[in-house]
Amino acid sequence: MMKPSDIANIYSMEDLLPIVAKLAKEFTGNESSSVTYERARQLMEAVLYCMSHFETGDLALSSSNLLPAEEIYRLGLDALIEKVKSTQNKYNRLMEFFDHYGNKNYRDTVEKALPGFFLYYDVKFAPTDHIITMDYPVFKMDMNLQGIDRIRQYIDLIWEEQCYLLQFSRSDIINILRSFHPRYEKEYFNIKEIVAKHPLQFRQRNL
Repeated sequence: MMKPSDIANIYSMEDLLPIVAKLAKEFTGNESSSVTYERARQLMEAVLYCMSHFETGDLALSSSNLLPAEEIYRLGLDALIEKVKSTQNKYNRLMEFFDHYGNKNYRDTVEKALPGFFLYYDVKFAPTDHIITMDYPVFKMDMNLQGIDRIRQYIDLIWEEQCYLLQFSRSDIINILRSFHPRYEKEYFNIKEIVAKHPLQFRQRNL
């Protein structure tokens, strides 16, 4: 996937502004293409973000027959919509085996905040927004990611964490957490990190 900045370097403002104008008109309910400077900037970000999701962009944009910017935008938007759908499908599969182990922050983030993202994510007018704060900490997150790309990686990392925790019994994990902090249920820490540092995890792997 290309970066939005790559698109901006390939297509001129003359190519991009008509798309922004159409988007602005749609945003105002077809009443006007005039919006505030801040909104116009956000819509330009939306256009570049969608175009960056054009799956075969690198091939198309390096050829002498450059595809029209509007076509790249339309195909990129379609690809972005599909990414949202596939990410939500993975979230739904995650919920089939997700366990928060009694930690309120983990539960609220995964069971309440993430569904809120899919409910309110605006793929057309604000696709760079990730909306939720993702209070449950995970590691290896690329903080430069935006929108659905950030949420997708977050779900992937939680999926990996849940698969790791399945190596242990639920009661063992809860005992480890409680020994780490007697009121672990209200703490804001990463459960995998605590379990991974506990001697039990080495014994479990040797069984």
